[in-house]
Amino acid sequence: MLPLEIERNDFGVKLNHLVSPAKPIQTVEQLEGRTKELARIEKALFAEGRHVFIYGNRGVGKSSLAAAAANQCQSVDAPYIDVSCSTDATFKSIVANIGYQAISASRLRKTKTTKNLGIEYRFLKAGMSSETTTYDLHDEIHSVADAGEVLREAAAIHSERPIVVLDEFDRLTSEADKVLFADLLKYVGDKKIGITFFFTGVGTTLEKLLGGHPSAIRQLETIELPKLSWDARWDIALKAAKAFGLELDEQTCVRLAAVSDGYPYYVHLLTEKLMWHVYEAPAVITTIEREHYVAALHDAIESINAELRRPYDMAVSQRTEDFEEVLWATADSDYLDRTGDDFFTSYQYVMKQRDPFSKRTLDSAAFKAIIKKLKSAPCGEVLVNSRFNRRGWYSYREPVLRGYVRMQAEAHGIELIGETQATKELRQVSGRTGYYGPSVPRGVHFGRRR
Repeated sequence: MLPLEIERNDFGVKLNHLVSPAKPIQTVEQLEGRTKELARIEKALFAEGRHVFIYGNRGVGKSSLAAAAANQCQSVDAPYIDVSCSTDATFKSIVANIGYQAISASRLRKTKTTKNLGIEYRFLKAGMSSETTTYDLHDEIHSVADAGEVLREAAAIHSERPIVVLDEFDRLTSEADKVLFADLLKYVGDKKIGITFFFTGVGTTLEKLLGGHPSAIRQLETIELPKLSWDARWDIALKAAKAFGLELDEQTCVRLAAVSDGYPYYVHLLTEKLMWHVYEAPAVITTIEREHYVAALHDAIESINAELRRPYDMAVSQRTEDFEEVLWATADSDYLDRTGDDFFTSYQYVMKQRDPFSKRTLDSAAFKAIIKKLKSAPCGEVLVNSRFNRRGWYSYREPVLRGYVRMQAEAHGIELIGETQATKELRQVSGRTGYYGPSVPRGVHFGRRR
């Protein structure tokens, strides 16, 4: 129960404005920990003809950054154009979708004139006076020049400063279509077409997403999005607690930040469940403590997306019960790429926290046999060979899954230290993928040593 009385519906609505585990964040006011990236985008777009590409691991908050930045950059006379790629999307279908959305936006606005722009409409003319569809536009696009002219007309119809968010660009599988997009960006710049693209995509390098086309890369402000900083992680929870007149116990705040592994989805989900647990508690709560956090953790695990749960469930449903502890050990580090020996050290630490009379501890050979099985399809393909191509090194196939593994370990009473105390500010190394050095801020202590 909250210190201040509030109706259930009002509580739910207010909480929805504070955390967003189910959809991308839309405003910069809600977007924690991305001040530097927003400033980069703002400065980059002063250069005419430049676009933005946000890339990184799944679940790190690319769509939220793109949506919030697009809302900030888009002129107020229309909403930004939002296009999500799918596995069946093509170059033509995406451009047609942009044109169709521009027409739809123009119909919602009562005072838009384009006569003084000197444009004689060719592609979108029918849509200005009658109903048209993306299928109609698709059949009219035969070249990059056609696509560019569709964008010119769309820009003139849509708004003073049109922004297009092209989300999940990595789902565009055709290399030929990627080449066309690279050529289209060059065409838009050369012909001074007033439209700006925000791309997002899952990937470890921009070259893999764009196919290494330098003509496109030169016109992009590229942002490889890191995980949330520790300050951003607990600020989300602290702000939500403060909004309802609550205090958040320091150690609970640290555990929430640690178990989330820096992924916004987990931070928002845990905070949402925590606030609902407090609201539904029978007694008045003024300070959120560990017992409330543990209850919220179990609720969050039950709500996790099935796509994230599936590899974990496949791994732990094997014939022996040892797979779960082994899996927890793989999530006990700030470093995504680790050796089998490093995993085994973490495993020994995990087993020290288990009841020594109820569980047997595997020897190194048996442990490493399970590690190898975690690369197989029957075990969910949780692990893959390290991207550094070093013998005996492993990494997570989906880095965001590691956060879920950490949550499961914590729910079973296993605290994975994972990240270590920072001796200097965490830095992103230019041109390389990953995060180098420890990242827990000074003053944060986990209360135990290995």
